[in-house]
Amino acid sequence: MKISNKEIALTIHKTPSAISYLKKNNNEEFLILKLGILCKKLNLKPEDLVALSTLKENHLEKVAS
Repeated sequence: MKISNKEIALTIHKTPSAISYLKKNNNEEFLILKLGILCKKLNLKPEDLVALSTLKENHLEKVAS
């Protein structure tokens, strides 16, 4: 599922240009913000994120081996 910079901006009451600036100058913070908004939109719980993260780590370990 995709989320636009405009949707992120509307959710946190900022301008789309402020979100673009954040993405360009602090991409890690932008990605965390984007993830949080997607989780809220999809009604995901913190436990769901932990499970997804664990799956990703396990997959990356298998690929690296």
